[in-house]
Amino acid sequence: MCLPFDNKKPNTFQGKRSVFQLQLIAFIQLALLFARQVAQFELGELFEIFFIILLWSAWSSLGSCQCLFYIVITLYYILLKGLYFATRFQNELPLLGETGREKILAVLHLATLFFYIIAQYIVFLAYKEFVALEMEKDYTVEEPERRPLQQNERNQQPTVVKNSAFTGKGITIG
Repeated sequence: MCLPFDNKKPNTFQGKRSVFQLQLIAFIQLALLFARQVAQFELGELFEIFFIILLWSAWSSLGSCQCLFYIVITLYYILLKGLYFATRFQNELPLLGETGREKILAVLHLATLFFYIIAQYIVFLAYKEFVALEMEKDYTVEEPERRPLQQNERNQQPTVVKNSAFTGKGITIG
């Protein structure tokens, strides 16, 4: 399921490393977002908060679905940023801009472009690991509210139903 309702902790080294890498990507993405907001305040750049929420839900629930969403949406923004630089090149404008502010923004956009490419690769590796963890069920669910209930269910004796319908005993017709 794609909704992060369960906090899951991986039991394997690869799973723990993937979670750490997703947390690192979210932190770097937040830093890039703040840097661009300081350089040029535009509310259109705040879409990256959605990316951070996607990464959070991916590492908290070990969700491969969120990883796929992140990869597809960042692919769109890689194409947009690539088209930005391609348009500047086609119009024979300086790639890094003419003024100091434009140069800072262009460097930040280039850094974001390279960051997205690297982040997509790392998120894809996390996607593969989360799919493997889901197949093996090699994680622990951390929900303190459910633990006593699950433990009580294990300690209860199963109710024994004595059904002898298929043995021919106990059912008499006539």
